[in-house]
Amino acid sequence: MECWYRIVEIEGQGFLGFVATERGLRRVYLPERSRAAIQSAVQRDFRNGVEDQELLPELAAALLRYFAGEPADFAVRFDWSGQSCFDIDAWNACRRIGYGRTATYGELAERIGRPGGARAIGMAMSHNPCPIVVPCHRVVKSDGSLGGYSGPGGVDFKRRLLALEAAAETVSV
Repeated sequence: MECWYRIVEIEGQGFLGFVATERGLRRVYLPERSRAAIQSAVQRDFRNGVEDQELLPELAAALLRYFAGEPADFAVRFDWSGQSCFDIDAWNACRRIGYGRTATYGELAERIGRPGGARAIGMAMSHNPCPIVVPCHRVVKSDGSLGGYSGPGGVDFKRRLLALEAAAETVSV
């Protein structure tokens, strides 16, 4: 399947990348210090990927707004090829968590009709291919603690993302 990728420089964060097919967004790569690190990761995962710096301009603009501390609307189609129905349901429920808000793993499980499925939700979040756009950083443990984060920087990065959103919410009130 043909795919394209774009690398975006995020001020103060480094570079992030995303990959899309004709069906939609396939993957988001969280910020790394160098453009080469993102390019290497994309080429490792999508050998036939072709760079297109005009790819999904609305998504690129939304990501720039997000990392500048502004609420961003990630209205984009996804290519969930090869993903399980459970994971897709979990990611779609996660997308409905509002900017600056959180939900617990258990709450997401209930929302998709799987009460008691908090651990399975955690697994789905841990292999979310489109972080930020699918805001898995907004999913926390039932006691309010952050839980895990499998992206670069781990829980510290999750904490920074939540703080970024909280600061933007405070300014906009």
